[in-house]
Amino acid sequence: MIRAVVLSLATLAACTPQPMTLERAERLCREELPLADGFAGTVGVGVGNTGARARGGITVTNAVLNPQSPSEFMADCVARQMENRPAPTTFGVTLGTG
Repeated sequence: MIRAVVLSLATLAACTPQPMTLERAERLCREELPLADGFAGTVGVGVGNTGARARGGITVTNAVLNPQSPSEFMADCVARQMENRPAPTTFGVTLGTG
């Protein structure tokens, strides 16, 4: 019985939201940084047993209308993360080949 209670408490503790730290906010914002100016792209090339393959893609968002420098974006994003404000609404299109 005691083991079940301890296990239940440990499970609940693992499910509680992690407090936002400066390091965590910076890590999350670095993941969003490629779209700070509204553009991001990917390119991939490889060779397999079916031959050569290439793929690429570009994402354009409404941030292209109001681009930010990386330092401006990081400052705004970290402040937003630390204050637990939602991300601004964005819309965009991704084009690519597979």
